Amino acid sequence: MACVCDGGLFPRLFFTQSATDLPITIPLVGTAVTEVLRLQPIVTLSNDRVKLDSMVELQLRVLVLTGLALTGITYRLERSSNGGAFTTVAQLDVESLIPILTVAANTTLFPNLTWVDTPGVGTHVYRVVIETNGGILSGLLSSITAETRALNALVVREA
Repeated sequence: MACVCDGGLFPRLFFTQSATDLPITIPLVGTAVTEVLRLQPIVTLSNDRVKLDSMVELQLRVLVLTGLALTGITYRLERSSNGGAFTTVAQLDVESLIPILTVAANTTLFPNLTWVDTPGVGTHVYRVVIETNGGILSGLLSSITAETRALNALVVREA
């Protein structure tokens, strides 16, 4: 059911999501940017706003640590406009979510970002990526996997 109100200025919802049956392994060696989810192209007019909600369940297998803080994982919302390169809309350093562990363990993190973007006129593609700095991580982790994940976009047209 569509709401035709206020001169047809109703929000449009775009979403993509995946359950754990499609896990993505995040590289631990070198610096890597791994796309974990992408929305279909969205067309906006001037003054449209795009409300983005995103989350990824990250499974980390942590090796034995000596009380060190784990660093080198960044969660990013990115946008490509009119076929151009992807640029960062918002980002979160995931290490702030990781407890300091002193023994080997498996831990689950749920990084998420909510953001309102004003992309301008055109066709836009939004995605979620996880960037890792393997030089730091490879000695501290045995694996990172992106499990359940979701990305929603609500386009609101301004009068």
